[in-house]
Amino acid sequence: MVVPRAVNTVNSVGLKELNLERGDYKILNTVTATASITYTENKSGDEYSIAGENNEFMLLYRFDDDKGWECRYSGIVKLGYLSNDYQIGEIGILQPEEVARRLAIYRLVNQVHMDGGDGVIEPIISTNVAQRGKNVIYKTTVSAKIVKLNTDN
Repeated sequence: MVVPRAVNTVNSVGLKELNLERGDYKILNTVTATASITYTENKSGDEYSIAGENNEFMLLYRFDDDKGWECRYSGIVKLGYLSNDYQIGEIGILQPEEVARRLAIYRLVNQVHMDGGDGVIEPIISTNVAQRGKNVIYKTTVSAKIVKLNTDN
């Protein structure tokens, strides 16, 4: 089974790794993106859901004694990755923290692209978890500096 997903990636390096002179690049600004997802598990532990804010997507995992974990879904899961941490392949069982983190990075990449950036440096990623009744809310914030390389053309 393949869950529909949209994927964004952006290069992320430390300043020392760039090996560039200060005139070779510009730091455009600092960009921040957030994402919240809701995790809900039934009492028996054989079913749980991961839902995006504003009903963007929902993953419903259900355990079947014969087939193991199965996933039903609606919408498109949007996942973002820094540098080379993306591998093409099937999505296995996603964890709620991973979904919140990847969705925030996806949104950050969109902002970097809209601002004309070539990459980001020094990303900071923070995830907070809060219990609201039977739901657990994962909120991730990602901040990074947008880098634009100077070209001769």
